[in-house]
Amino acid sequence: MSTPSATPPKNQLAEQYVQKHRIPELFENMTAALIHTQPENAKKFMIKYLETLKDYRTQKGDYPAMFTDANIAAVFSMLDATNKGYISMEQYRSALKTLGVKKYNARPDGCEKDQISLQTFITEAKAGLEHASANFAKLS
Repeated sequence: MSTPSATPPKNQLAEQYVQKHRIPELFENMTAALIHTQPENAKKFMIKYLETLKDYRTQKGDYPAMFTDANIAAVFSMLDATNKGYISMEQYRSALKTLGVKKYNARPDGCEKDQISLQTFITEAKAGLEHASANFAKLS
């Protein structure tokens, strides 16, 4: 009879590795960028995408983002159909999730009054998108 090993099974180690290095997020974001851009040469695009991520990781340059400030503002405008100048917390949460932001500030400026301004929305959306696009483990 064999005794249980203290070492986790290979598939568990593989899953831990994949999660630690955020491999699913990398491929999800790169695939979304490919579909959005539809470049002639997909392989060159993917190489450039990975190089941009590497540069961002080492130099904190621009991360590869699919959404510009104008795109984010357009989302806000759709939610603020009556031009009040703010959206509700529920709209804020829903919009960020729609943009693909999984981790976001749960208490942004204006949350006490349930009034999230355009500037706050753009700031929080960009921070969340940056985090979502940072497809790598932190450097130690």
